[in-house]
Amino acid sequence: MRTDVEVEAVAQKPSISNILKKSGKLIIAGPCAAESQEQLLATATALAADGKTHFLRAGAWKPRTKPGNFQGMGVEALKWLRDTKIVTGLPVATEVASERHVYEALKYGIDLLWIGARTVSNPFVIQEIAEAIRGVDIPVLVKNPLSPDVDLWEGAITRFSKAGVKEVGAIHRGFSWLKKSKFRNEPLWEIPDELKNRMPHIPIICDPSHIAGNSNLVQIIAQRAMKNSTNGLMVEVHPNPKDALSDSKQQLTPIEFNGLLNNLFYKEQSEQSIINMLNELRSEVDTIDELLIWALANRMKISEEIAGIKSKGSLDILQDNRWNEVVLHVTKTALSKGLSEKFIQNIFNRIHKESCSVQKKHSDKALKKSSKESNFIK
Repeated sequence: MRTDVEVEAVAQKPSISNILKKSGKLIIAGPCAAESQEQLLATATALAADGKTHFLRAGAWKPRTKPGNFQGMGVEALKWLRDTKIVTGLPVATEVASERHVYEALKYGIDLLWIGARTVSNPFVIQEIAEAIRGVDIPVLVKNPLSPDVDLWEGAITRFSKAGVKEVGAIHRGFSWLKKSKFRNEPLWEIPDELKNRMPHIPIICDPSHIAGNSNLVQIIAQRAMKNSTNGLMVEVHPNPKDALSDSKQQLTPIEFNGLLNNLFYKEQSEQSIINMLNELRSEVDTIDELLIWALANRMKISEEIAGIKSKGSLDILQDNRWNEVVLHVTKTALSKGLSEKFIQNIFNRIHKESCSVQKKHSDKALKKSSKESNFIK
């Protein structure tokens, strides 16, 4: 529990920039959703006692993929957050997805707002929310969109900046992807890195809970995030994760969360942390390998369709002009990504050879079928 002096200090409008100047990192923690006053108070009391958390997070409204799932407690949850802040002195944060959410959150003294991935994907809604916040002194953090679209993410942040939001930052929570993997959402670290290059003035924190999707993996993702010079973390913490009404698998207990922070910031890097980092990187490699196989398989399917068109038009399988265009394009792209010309050309020459082989097999099969049909008619 915080002292009266600390509670009074918190009441002086918490500032992200001041927190980062003082501690070097921004830590936001709390349950996925506010489920009851007791749940919030238990979580906040534990977090405030450790003194390492800057904001208590909890969703009042939960955008769910399917109707019928727990949608959050709405305005009632905002009242619980307000009362919890009064008791513990811990500033509170929640997600907003509409103008009405903004007005309700401000009415109940929410100290920080974040914008969810689904909302960020809709520029019209983002603009409406930005206008609703215009003129209000409150920090806003913008999660990445569902898709790995850095332009969309940058655009959403820019809308808030242009609306006069003094403190705006980003949350990296991973991206929806083509294939299921070890993680709930693919981290695709190059996307937040690109955002950092474009907007070096804004803080970027990581939400390892939503990337991991599993409490056992949260530490690994958090470790990778901090190694990437992320400005902090937003972690889901629940007093009884197994009983949580949403995202039960990815939430930590307060004790587990305190252990995570101790391992990240207050201990020398252990042998186990090195192994964890290696496992995280290998998981990313496994996902990319699966994606490569998916892409190659689909490329060969398209080659079969091309073969069918070439057969009908009596065209040669090998089209030198087209292949030269491909080589020039992929070589230029590869060089811009730091890959060697020899490496990429070796790969694509092998792909081209296999593509021609697939086309020939398809053409031969079509020719045999046509011959049989011709003999049958005779």
